[in-house]
Amino acid sequence: MKSKFLLKILQKHLGKKGDAARIRSYIRSKNIVNSGNLSSVDPKKIVVAVVQEEIAIMQNYKEYVDMMYGFTKEAADRGAQLISFPEENGTLVLGMLPFIKLILKIMQINKDKADVKNTLENKAVSNTEAAHQSRHDAQKKNTGIDPAYIFSFLTPFISSVFETTFSELARSFGIYIMAGSVIIEDKGKLVNRAYLFGPDGEVVGTQDKAHLVELEMDLGLAAADRLQVFDTKVGKVAFPVCMDATYFETFKILKQQGAQIVIIPIANMEDYNYYLALRGIWPRVQESAVYGLKSSLVGELYGIKFTGKAGLFAPLRLTPARDGVIAEAASFDRSELICASINLTLLDSYSDPYFSDQNPELYKKYLPYVYEL
Repeated sequence: MKSKFLLKILQKHLGKKGDAARIRSYIRSKNIVNSGNLSSVDPKKIVVAVVQEEIAIMQNYKEYVDMMYGFTKEAADRGAQLISFPEENGTLVLGMLPFIKLILKIMQINKDKADVKNTLENKAVSNTEAAHQSRHDAQKKNTGIDPAYIFSFLTPFISSVFETTFSELARSFGIYIMAGSVIIEDKGKLVNRAYLFGPDGEVVGTQDKAHLVELEMDLGLAAADRLQVFDTKVGKVAFPVCMDATYFETFKILKQQGAQIVIIPIANMEDYNYYLALRGIWPRVQESAVYGLKSSLVGELYGIKFTGKAGLFAPLRLTPARDGVIAEAASFDRSELICASINLTLLDSYSDPYFSDQNPELYKKYLPYVYEL
């Protein structure tokens, strides 16, 4: 009940703090000069950038804008035509809300109590859909509030700050920005949604996360039921989210749809382990013969640790050291910006002897049964 009471107090602050006109005005006061990076596009030299962003809760919209502006300006100055931000990049704006830390603390305390109770009752070990629904219901009961209610309440505010910031930055610098993702409510469902903005400031497309982690399932998020590829001046781009790269099917589907660049924004809540990190974008790029971009959220907040190295990846024979890595962050827990160029024309004739063999008849025989639910 405390959470609901505090949310009601927040209501009168939302409009002013998330006012799109004020955000646009602040960005325009920086007198940004269009980079011109997209005035001439050579498929043999597409310049891309990925952000490794240290997590921080922003106190006001100016802090949020300044951080995103800083990364975007550096990328544009280095010739980037496309820049990618990490998963949960939009969630950072929650720090702008009064009492948000108290609300999170109350919810965390109650969640911990529910987890202990579930563990004692041997319910937390289950990973079935029913178990996740049970934990979701338990959290709702113990906190007195449904996560879907919180995000439906906050979605207009979060979306205003997030979308206005990146729309204006993309338009001002004249480049493509994959802004990362944010949890919002849409048509009664919670989704983890990533956005791509074009150089005109318009949304080119969005992609909801298709493979949810346990925490997201416990919160009641809905998984995407489609994967999309978008035509841009810098090639055919897709941007599934984080865990989507753990499964080969994601990249296989996108490759069949013509994807040339697949972006993966991540926010891994785990200690960094090189071999564990290999479950994601690197093998998917080798299997699918696409360019891969990974942007990552790193650092620690409220005892939760985020790690992961941002980087640019390509099939082995298309990288300088024949290791599948074009460029990668030096650290796994500090802010960095990685920028390099890629050659899309090399994908047209690329064939790898280890990943090019196909056996369609075998697949037709077994795959329908493998994926039968």
